[in-house]
Amino acid sequence: MSTIVLVLIIAITVEALIEYAKTVAKTVLEKQYKVGITQGVAIIVSVLLCFAVGVDFYAALGVTFAAPWIGILLTGIFASRGANFVSDLFKKLQSLSTSAAQ
Repeated sequence: MSTIVLVLIIAITVEALIEYAKTVAKTVLEKQYKVGITQGVAIIVSVLLCFAVGVDFYAALGVTFAAPWIGILLTGIFASRGANFVSDLFKKLQSLSTSAAQ
């Protein structure tokens, strides 16, 4: 069971890193700074919270890194995706309510 959870956590973390890299590229190339700033703040807040309370999904699953802080950093990135998913959901709901009102 813990292997399945670890694979899921790694998959979501990798997805988050790729999505954030795409956002940085889009922010620079298309000058969409609002999106970049929003996601950047989500990452910073999430990582700071994980460091403040010492949350490390990887250590909890028995994975150790050469530098222990890497697990906490990756956990913060993993957790920051939750904020982005909620933000995306709100945007979709707002666009649906706007469409329905017209």
